Amino acid sequence: MIERYVSPLELKRLLSALLVVTLFIALLAVFGFLVLPGLRNANEPSVEVSVNQAGVTGWLDPTDFPSAPSRTEPPVDPKTVMTPTSQMLSLGQATFGRNCSSCHGPSGEGNGPAGQGLNPRPRNFTQKDGWVVGTRMENIYKTLEEGIKGSSMVSYISLSKRERMALVHYVQSLGKFDHGPEDPKALKELSEQFARSGEVIPNRIPVALAMIKLETEFTPPGALPAAAGSGLGATITDPFRAALTLAGVPGWAGNDQALAQGIVFDAPANGFAPAVALNSGDQWQALRGALTRPVKEIAR
Repeated sequence: MIERYVSPLELKRLLSALLVVTLFIALLAVFGFLVLPGLRNANEPSVEVSVNQAGVTGWLDPTDFPSAPSRTEPPVDPKTVMTPTSQMLSLGQATFGRNCSSCHGPSGEGNGPAGQGLNPRPRNFTQKDGWVVGTRMENIYKTLEEGIKGSSMVSYISLSKRERMALVHYVQSLGKFDHGPEDPKALKELSEQFARSGEVIPNRIPVALAMIKLETEFTPPGALPAAAGSGLGATITDPFRAALTLAGVPGWAGNDQALAQGIVFDAPANGFAPAVALNSGDQWQALRGALTRPVKEIAR
C-alpha cells in the first residue's frame, strides 16, 4: 500500500533513518541504565564519610589533631591502668589512631604521612634500638608526659592519665622484643601519682586552627630604625626582618653570646648581614648596645 505514496528508493531511505533513530534510542537507554550508575558510584567513598563538625578532625587533613574540650578527670585506681588488660589495650589502640598514627604510622613503624619530613624521623616502635628515654613502662609514660627535646615528639599532657597509660601498653605491644625489667621504685611513684589526685585536661584545638589564631593575634614588632646615624648600616639589611629575629631570641639584650647565636645562623635571611659572623667580642658588645637603644620594647 505504501508503494503508492513513496518510491522504493525513498522507502529504503526512510527505513534506514528509522533504524538509525532506533539504535540511537537504544544506546541512550544502555547509557542511562548501565553507565550513569557506575559513574555515580565511582565518585562515592568506599566508606561512609561523616560531615566535618566542630571538634572533629576534617577528612581533608587527616594528619591534624582533633579538637577536645577541657574536662576534669577524677583520681585513677592504679590497679585498673597499670596492667595491660584487653580494655586498656583497646583504649590505647584507639588513642594511638587518633593522636600518633599520623606520624608513627598505623603499625607504629615510624612511616606515617605526617612524619615523612621530620628530622629526626618518628620512632619505630617495633624496633628495640634508638629509644631516647627508654622502652620500659615508666620511660614511655615520661615521654608522653614531657615530650623529647630536640625532636618533634611533644608532650601529650592534653591526654588523661588513663589514656596515656593505655598508650604505654599499646606502644609496648607493637614491639615484640623484651622491654626490660620495670623499676619497682619508679612504678611505685607512678602508682602514687595516679591515685593522689585528679586532673584538669586543658582544651585542645587542631594545629591548623591554632596557626590561624596565632597569625590573627600576632602583633609584629616595629621595624628597626634606618641605619643612618645608628651605627647599624653594615649590619642590618632588612630592618623589619631584623626586628622579628630579635623578638624570637630570648635574652639577647643582656648577653652578647645569646645575640650572636640568635642572628648568625640564618643571616642574611633574618635581616642581618652575613658579615656579623666576623664580629669580635667588642663589636658584639657595640652592636648589642646599638640595638637595645632603638628597640627596647623587643627586649622585654
